Amino acid sequence: MDTNQENFLLELLVEEIPARFQEEAIANLKRLMVEKLEKQKIKSENIKTYVSPRRMVFLAQLEQQVPAFVEEKKGPQASAPPNVIAKFLQSLGISPDDCSEKVMDKKIFLVAHIRHPQRHTLDLLPHIVAASIREMQWPKSMHWGTHAFNFVRPIRNILCRFCDESVNIELGEINLKSTDYTFGHRFMSSGKIFAKNPSEYREKIKEAFVIIDPIERKNAILAKFTKNFSKPGVSVDVPEDLLDEVVGLVENPIVLLGQIPQKFMRLPEEALVTPMRVHQRYFPVRRNGILAPFFAFVANNAAEDDGKEIIKGNERVLNARLADALFFYETDLQKPLELHLENLKKIVFHEKLGTVFARILRICCVCDFICEEMNLGEDLRELLKRVALLSKCDLSTHMVSEFPELQGIMGGIYAAAQGENKAVCSAIGEQYKTVDEIASLPGALFSIADKIEIITGFFAIEKGPTGSKDPFALRRAAIGLIKIIKKYDLSLQLRAVVRKTFGLFNFLKCDANTVEAVIAFILDRLKIVLKESGISHEVVAAVVECDDDIMPIFAKAEILDQTLKNENGKKLITSYKRSKNILEQFGDFGNCSVDRELLTEDGERNLLDELEVLEIALEKLEISGLDPNIEFQTKISLCIALEKKITTFFRDILVNSNDEKIRFNRIGILLKLTSIFERFLPEIARISVESY
Repeated sequence: MDTNQENFLLELLVEEIPARFQEEAIANLKRLMVEKLEKQKIKSENIKTYVSPRRMVFLAQLEQQVPAFVEEKKGPQASAPPNVIAKFLQSLGISPDDCSEKVMDKKIFLVAHIRHPQRHTLDLLPHIVAASIREMQWPKSMHWGTHAFNFVRPIRNILCRFCDESVNIELGEINLKSTDYTFGHRFMSSGKIFAKNPSEYREKIKEAFVIIDPIERKNAILAKFTKNFSKPGVSVDVPEDLLDEVVGLVENPIVLLGQIPQKFMRLPEEALVTPMRVHQRYFPVRRNGILAPFFAFVANNAAEDDGKEIIKGNERVLNARLADALFFYETDLQKPLELHLENLKKIVFHEKLGTVFARILRICCVCDFICEEMNLGEDLRELLKRVALLSKCDLSTHMVSEFPELQGIMGGIYAAAQGENKAVCSAIGEQYKTVDEIASLPGALFSIADKIEIITGFFAIEKGPTGSKDPFALRRAAIGLIKIIKKYDLSLQLRAVVRKTFGLFNFLKCDANTVEAVIAFILDRLKIVLKESGISHEVVAAVVECDDDIMPIFAKAEILDQTLKNENGKKLITSYKRSKNILEQFGDFGNCSVDRELLTEDGERNLLDELEVLEIALEKLEISGLDPNIEFQTKISLCIALEKKITTFFRDILVNSNDEKIRFNRIGILLKLTSIFERFLPEIARISVESY
């Protein structure tokens, strides 16, 4: 089969497919077509798919003839009642002579041998294509006219060709039959476009001002941005998600430039950019990094007047939005941010958790709890309370009511305009940002308090995540909480803060089990974060159970993970496990204290001496006041230094001695060994027991 040239073409011409559905749609069409081709034993190669707002295209090289083959189909057991067997044979249109018996799972089944003669691919394609179209799934679909058939948008034409011949597809439910033609660009092309094969289709559809390849459309837009804005210092903000959406809105991208009246440049940058990007899908223009009074946009039509009327229309729409934004901004500035608190008493956060105002008061208290646990100064404590008090006030402003995407951001801007502390303004503005975007300690601490309050609150009313459902995004909140603690290297006893936070919900019944449920939930998210950072599963399982202070867990995980990658570290873990296994074989044997008079071999004397020295060293280490991370690393190093003595003991000493006193004496040495690990390095003990 020649793989250099496709011989099959399928194009579905539809009304505009929403950009957010296009990538998944073409992937589904490809999957369905490939599955059905394989089921019919049709070999396919060189498959290519393309999607645009108005069409889905599937191209492939298919073999023209399908060789004869025998299909096996499992039937009932050979001992089944005659009527069951007869029904099976009848459903396939075969006789008993077309079956054989086969043993499967110690039972004898009938297996039908269905003989398929050689067939022409052209005869099989109508069913394959029609079935693929019918089986496509959509997040949202519609039906049109009097038809009951559902699709994302009305299908207007099906072009299907194979080896320069038409493939007769019929969708009777919408009275549509395939054709040997398609249509080009909605505005820039007219009349039917006839295409015999994929090669001719590619050529003619491009002449009809349609770029079917989304990657090609994307590159064309970027190239035009570069060409049109090539002056020094001039650039266009091109967010990847916005670019991808615009690529899904046009079939022939035309880049144009609009102007923003100077009066609107008084708006904060966020208030200018949001209406452009979110509402109009425009691209802001910058000059030397500063927002310029221009915007770029992508049109789908090359008008005869070089787009002048299109530009005017887009300017008119944007100016109306910016006029609203300017009015809201200036109106909001006339009212101090703090006075919006009264309005928040009327906004219900959740029917069981009260108003937004009630939540603000709780967050203020959580900020206080965090400062207390972390021994933070009074100035920072008061600053955080101020942040909490003003944090949600912008929810009742005109600007955020019109542009919800600006919540938090406008709060920070209004606070700055009204003379609030810069740190307060930054923290308010950062509250909805990602962990990477939070750039201040007050912002980080407030975000932690906000997340602890919301997680605790929803657990208090038994609305925690279940299965794949997480309507209040608590998993995301917990992961954000963990990442902020890690980013700022904060030591915080979560259990103590969560317990105090539950006390704020005194109108609900919250017991110790609920507190532990929240801690377990957060630690489960911590396991995910650790695994994503490359820490091995066994290390994660060992360290997460040891503490509710996130930072020591991170540190121990990294140290222990490195230990496991070291050969001596692996030997140490193996030695502990071997000791534990030997002890388990002897069952319950009490303390088995060691009597030095019964030590007969150098290997056991040397190990006992080293264990006694190690125990004293570890005890001193724990009261030395060293940094916990250095202490943990030092403990591991001291234990690793003992490994040779342990290896010698196992090589030279027979624990299971015929002399009962000697046997129990040696068991006592192993008991001392394992107890040292379990007392001073429980993480290593847990790894060896649970994972090795």
